[in-house]
Amino acid sequence: MTTKQYDSMIKNHIEKKDFIKIKRTVTEGSADITGFILQLSKDFLLIQKEEEFNLNGYAIIRKDQFDAIRCNKYDRGFKRILKNEGIIDAEYGIDQKIRITNWQTIFEDLKKHDYHVIIECENLEDPIFLIGPITKVNKNFISIRYYDPTGLLDKTPTKVNYKDITLVKFDDRYINVFKKYLRTRK
Repeated sequence: MTTKQYDSMIKNHIEKKDFIKIKRTVTEGSADITGFILQLSKDFLLIQKEEEFNLNGYAIIRKDQFDAIRCNKYDRGFKRILKNEGIIDAEYGIDQKIRITNWQTIFEDLKKHDYHVIIECENLEDPIFLIGPITKVNKNFISIRYYDPTGLLDKTPTKVNYKDITLVKFDDRYINVFKKYLRTRK
């Protein structure tokens, strides 16, 4: 399939509000995402994630970071359930405009809306998982203040090069609950 045909298929999924499964393979194995594609750009997809019949936050991935998009009878069944439960009518979409032109515009908009993010660099030899508020957006990298599983916020930001990023998540329950209970290192 050509890029133009693939983009046309993705636009069709967006227009029809199709529930999809994005199949992904990373260093540590499978890292699939289920949900709805909300936006498409030349290089990125913005996806509203589904977990256990709930719409739970968003993910942004580069278009070269997935293997396939599935939309079959199982996915149509999931959509039917979400629709019948009233979840699509109540929660589908995103309120803020996120420009998915490049990593810099993405992180500028996420920072402007005060989103904490999860950044994953899944294809490195030692994959990276970072969670925290955005402190600096640059042309080639982002800096965030990482917090650990106890909610302890690092004093100094961690820098991540855009070329290493495979996935960015924001506005999900995990991040939003953690955000309320952060503590600063002394």
